[in-house]
Amino acid sequence: MLSNTWQGIRSRKRNKSGGLDEEYKSLLESFLKGFFVTFGDMENKVLIGLTGSFGSGCSTLRKVLEEYYDFVSYKLSEEVREEAKKENIDESNRENLQNLGNSLRKEKGTNYLALRALEKAKQANGNRIIFHGIRNFGELKEFRKHADFYLIAVDCSKYNRWERLKGIYKGDFRLFERDDKRDKNEGLDYGQQVLRCVEDADIVFINDENYTTQIKIQNTLRDLFRIHLDLITGDKLRNPTQEETMMTAAATLALNSHCIKRRVGAVLCRFGYIISAAYNEVPGDQKKCLDEYGMCYRDHVRSEFNKGLLSNFTFCPICSKKLNIASGTICKNCGKDLSYFIPQFKALDKCRSLHAEETVILKVAGDQINGSILYSTTFPCLQCAKRILHSGIKQIVYIDPYPEEESIEMLESGGVKTEKFQGVKAQAYYKLFYPFREILEKEIRDRLSSAQKERR
Repeated sequence: MLSNTWQGIRSRKRNKSGGLDEEYKSLLESFLKGFFVTFGDMENKVLIGLTGSFGSGCSTLRKVLEEYYDFVSYKLSEEVREEAKKENIDESNRENLQNLGNSLRKEKGTNYLALRALEKAKQANGNRIIFHGIRNFGELKEFRKHADFYLIAVDCSKYNRWERLKGIYKGDFRLFERDDKRDKNEGLDYGQQVLRCVEDADIVFINDENYTTQIKIQNTLRDLFRIHLDLITGDKLRNPTQEETMMTAAATLALNSHCIKRRVGAVLCRFGYIISAAYNEVPGDQKKCLDEYGMCYRDHVRSEFNKGLLSNFTFCPICSKKLNIASGTICKNCGKDLSYFIPQFKALDKCRSLHAEETVILKVAGDQINGSILYSTTFPCLQCAKRILHSGIKQIVYIDPYPEEESIEMLESGGVKTEKFQGVKAQAYYKLFYPFREILEKEIRDRLSSAQKERR
């Protein structure tokens, strides 16, 4: 491992004459050799990662990049499929592949599939490479070690994804929802974490249209990607849009939140200027949930509810033995989770934090809010939707591949326009747009210099 070699170098001391001893030189040589094998082969290459909910169109975008922009692609799922063939596992079943992918990440490290894909990519001809199907944050962190790597998230509404995939699921929406929920976030370090990957993306594409022909969707994605490829390569620079700037501000605010579940930032904008900004946080001087309860307060409420409900059980509904709870909702006798027998609820009304969306409203007088635009890193919950509807906000721009359907219905029926964010996110904002600022500054200096010469 390079890190171990580097630690060995740092721990070495110079010899008595002040020079470098042979062991030090050997370690240094080993480190440099390993460094260039690991990173040197990827130098000066454009590395693109693709992530998104299944059915969103990542595969279609991959084909477009291969056909029109000479990218070579490496699918992380191919590593899983190769393993499935070795173990005679049915690779046509999504759940089987999810289980096997989890098993590989658990056993060999969350970055294992990324390392395998990177190893193959070193042999690629050309300098444009795609890594398709990034679904775990450990994989993303491995790719982020390369300076020229950019993650693109492809987003599409659940309804449109279902329309595209219902033939595969033979019309069974319950199976689709089961896989979709698992894909979003399993709550495991080695599991599916598409939501977290999308949140950390550099660029977001919206692919919500149901095009009549395949060639039409390919042409649309081709033209859309051209704008961003020019930014990445520096061939055609531009200023950020208002949406990109406001969403970057919202994402920056979210970093201040102490929420265990999700850190959210929001800004309220009118006539192109921010009139209010906030992030989700417990009000006043109250203790944070982690300090007070050791967990999210909503989880604490649910845990207490589950305990109270299970105390009414005499026998385990699965093994029929006298109920003995080991921890949470697990039967000590059979080891089965009994949460299936307990009503599930989000307990959003029990959240101790003021949400970012409601805080930006509270901070501004009513007349100023009328006709404003709310930029939020997530889609508002139902409680916030009610406040937004009442406040006079005319539009919401958000980043969230899994918005609440009840909130969407309420806002749209009330005349509030909801729009998914598309473009460069905070992660890559400065990196992609600062070069254009440098060009503008050089132009200003040149013009000032010319004007001074003319005055002489």
